[in-house]
Amino acid sequence: MLFGLPLKRIMIIITAVIVLGIYAGILLFGPNSLTVLLSLEEQRATYETYIKILKARNAALQKEYFELKQLEPE
Repeated sequence: MLFGLPLKRIMIIITAVIVLGIYAGILLFGPNSLTVLLSLEEQRATYETYIKILKARNAALQKEYFELKQLEPE
């Protein structure tokens, strides 16, 4: 007995703490981690901004194209 608890129970508690620590480490730093999620959200925001810019450029180019097309004889 250690600290008034059977040795088997202490070993189970230590094992559970180690397993939970490893699990928390994987959640925070693994391939499906919080840091990866935050990075992907930042990347998504960047891409959404870039898409808006490209849509505006596309609209301007389409407008110019159709204006030029109307000037050409058919």
